[in-house]
Amino acid sequence: MRRWSLFYFHSFGALVAGVFIEIIFAHSCTAGVVINEVYYDHPGVDEGWEFVEIHNPDTCPHALSGWFLEVLDGKTGTGKIVWAAPSDALIGPGDFFCVAGIARAPSPGFLLKGTLGNGPDAVRLVSPSGVADLVGYGACASSDLYETAPAPDVSAGASLARKPDGVDSDRNDADFVSASPSPGRRNFFRLDIGIGPGGETVLPCRGTPFSLKLRIANCGLEPMRSRVSVLAEARESGFVASSGKAERTLDLAPSSVDSIELALAGPQSLRFEVRAYLDGAPDENPANDTISVSLGASPGAIVINEIMYRPEKEMSEWVEIVNVSHADCNLGGWALCDATGSKRLVSSADMILPPGGFSILARDSASFAREFPACEAPVRVIEGGWPALNDTDKGDRADAVALFDESGVLVERVSYRDLLGAERGRSIERVSTGFCSDRAGGIWHRSTARLRATPGRENSTRVDRPPRSGGLSVSPNPFCPRRDGQVSVTGKRDGGESGFFMRIFDREGYELRRVFGECGGADVFSCRWDGRSTGGVLARTGLYICLVEYIGPEGAVCRKEKTCIVVAGD
Repeated sequence: MRRWSLFYFHSFGALVAGVFIEIIFAHSCTAGVVINEVYYDHPGVDEGWEFVEIHNPDTCPHALSGWFLEVLDGKTGTGKIVWAAPSDALIGPGDFFCVAGIARAPSPGFLLKGTLGNGPDAVRLVSPSGVADLVGYGACASSDLYETAPAPDVSAGASLARKPDGVDSDRNDADFVSASPSPGRRNFFRLDIGIGPGGETVLPCRGTPFSLKLRIANCGLEPMRSRVSVLAEARESGFVASSGKAERTLDLAPSSVDSIELALAGPQSLRFEVRAYLDGAPDENPANDTISVSLGASPGAIVINEIMYRPEKEMSEWVEIVNVSHADCNLGGWALCDATGSKRLVSSADMILPPGGFSILARDSASFAREFPACEAPVRVIEGGWPALNDTDKGDRADAVALFDESGVLVERVSYRDLLGAERGRSIERVSTGFCSDRAGGIWHRSTARLRATPGRENSTRVDRPPRSGGLSVSPNPFCPRRDGQVSVTGKRDGGESGFFMRIFDREGYELRRVFGECGGADVFSCRWDGRSTGGVLARTGLYICLVEYIGPEGAVCRKEKTCIVVAGD
């Protein structure tokens, strides 16, 4: 039912008397004031950020004196008033206003008192004549808490938005959708194209060109057929370091999505910003035509250096990180996640890692200490719970491990394949902290250390100086076992080769030691020999042959390389 209001004037000479008459008609202004948007689950602490948006879709104003908002518990139906309208409150035709928490600096008289429920719950707008609108969300226990059917529960950071604005079919499930918060303005427009991040967040290699994938969505209520262009700028220290542009012809139904990919030059900074601008389409909402994304680059200040993904029974999975920068790094507020994308808080308190410092993030610090009592690096059990690392390949990887800084920027992400087979208790080690985490030739080898892992110290498989060309390099050479400890032999697999084996022979051709062998690891390798035979006997002074055999795709030896190692006396 709708209300019309008018004045009837009767004139007596200079005196005009106005008599207010209110007449009830079956047709008049439109449906009346409605709840247009509910934001009830802010990432982190909710209080202060929540809001309820009220909208008047009518062509006439509404006085709100005596109106109030009530929050209802979705299980018990218990209600509490979170806002009462000021006596002079008036909402004009087509207007929006927000009853909001203090963090959103609401207008005087429109402060939300208390908090909204995170679901299942309901919000009710009540006028002096009764319930003006009711929105229930989640699995509410009673039909008194929603209109026909409850709206879906939305994830943290999203709002429950009426679509189209102001239209009330008396079905919460049909009238409300998940959307980006838009307090005090329309939720949806007739013509509206928006741009946003597309696909998995990128972590570009420093100095290497990369592709940025963006999503173009028809956020409007009508189909969109238009040619658009997108300009992206990579900014380092406030200056445009590179840019890229691409065009796309769109034919999108409402709520449909397309994607566009842009090429940008590789960043030099550890962290940079990309701004993208959408142009060319008829658009009533320019607010979502620009996007700004903060990105990290690899290798960053913190790198993941070693992973124990298949420990011995009753022992702990763990990840070693190292600060390769020249300054302290505070990991307070950082998060770790695996390939599922579920972020887990590392530490809510300050966690300072000095330059060159190692830290172990473990599932169980006690079992780690039993297995590696000599490890001097600090060991921390992450506060958000351990993600349980996969140890068998699924597609092109077994799992991935990523780190996000306190502002949510991806700063490190590595993936790994299973290099251990059925073996337990051996880690995989990063070949070089100077390599990009997404290096095409891979970054992992099985640990060759005596304890089968090197937590808190340099990796046994590290490559100090990556080979620039073909052939094997030996350092130091000549080599004195008692003085130098180890000699390293560095090489690189060719394309199509899947693995290698390295053996040491004496001058008569007898095999002295099988040093290392692996399939599936990084293409660059550095194997270390301590100058001893398989039985532990120290090699005598003289000339020895190092043979590296490379394994082809069929599993057979396809190429061999030899070099000489001179073992010197004391």
